[in-house]
Amino acid sequence: MKDKPEIVFIFNGIMGGVASFNFNIINNSELIHQFHSKVILINAVEDKRVLFTEKFNADEIINFNYSYSDNQYLVLKRLNAHIGNKEGLVVLDSVLAIQAVSLFNNPKTVFHLLHDYFYVTQNNYFGSNIDVAIAHSSFFSDAVFAASPKHFGGRSFYIPYGVKQLDAFPQKNNDILKLVFLGRLDEGKGAHLLFEIEKILDEKNVNVQWTIIGKGPLKASLQTQWSNKKNCVFAAPETTAEVYAALANQDIFVFPTSFEGTPVSILECLANGVVTITNDLPGGIRDIVTEAYGYRCKLNNIEAFAESIIKLNADRNLLKKMQENCYRLAQNNYDIKKNADAYFDLFLKYKSLKRKENRSVPKLNRLDNKYLPNSIVKFIRHINK
Repeated sequence: MKDKPEIVFIFNGIMGGVASFNFNIINNSELIHQFHSKVILINAVEDKRVLFTEKFNADEIINFNYSYSDNQYLVLKRLNAHIGNKEGLVVLDSVLAIQAVSLFNNPKTVFHLLHDYFYVTQNNYFGSNIDVAIAHSSFFSDAVFAASPKHFGGRSFYIPYGVKQLDAFPQKNNDILKLVFLGRLDEGKGAHLLFEIEKILDEKNVNVQWTIIGKGPLKASLQTQWSNKKNCVFAAPETTAEVYAALANQDIFVFPTSFEGTPVSILECLANGVVTITNDLPGGIRDIVTEAYGYRCKLNNIEAFAESIIKLNADRNLLKKMQENCYRLAQNNYDIKKNADAYFDLFLKYKSLKRKENRSVPKLNRLDNKYLPNSIVKFIRHINK
């Protein structure tokens, strides 16, 4: 009996949208059983962010740890050994992974996932080493094709993210408006702006209840900042089920983020009938957050955030209609079962794609070579800090 083709998913093991996306794809399609599946979680030891902890439905799970000070040639060689040379494909979004398959001419078909502008830039730079590109918003799909139409021979695709859907709309009848933040607690996600929005609401005598969900470097300072407010609770759910339980009775997702692709957090809020107020950023946000489902504000215009909240608080019929719209949009467009199958259909179609002949070889620092032991490279980098 012929062995199954191999599929290898490689991504950063940090808790966040990228890990959640891969988890949702891997764990929600029966088509994965047509492959021998492997998940490689890349973790730099210097990165102290919270790790993703949910269990992947894969045949192999590998935690790949390395240091920024390591001999990168040896790091890439070790990573390529984990990827292996069996027939199949590798699904990646990591520069480290692209460098590994390129440097060692790995025979697997390379699928590149484009989550935001950073990955589009990555895609353009490494385009000759990528066989199939998949974008999660129409905006990034168009950007890839415009920048590098010849790289993929028509193999550039747009497939939306997907999340778990509920069996029924979660009824919400809150006397006091419930606001939620869901994301990493750092400045990039705008967590530091929530208290400023609350101050405007307080000045206008708008009574709300906040739930701040997440972990991150600002958690302690945020808890101190909000310590005298009785209308705020902090939560740190570990699983999708726990996140959904926390979202079920929320009214509005307040998300003053400054850089995004297609936020999984917005899709999870849609699925739970939670209206989103966020910044007007290019990418998936503009695909999702239109006037029927939420409001987009000029970047970090906290007054606009507050005004949108006040508007929906005053017009509960409008709020309920938008919440129902959100739930239906998620059911129709962002069902993870349907979208995961769409990804695996592509994986199966191109599982044995002939690799390109003209692949570029990544240029490494002169310390990063096959001759220098890792201990010497680390020592040199240490004394040169």
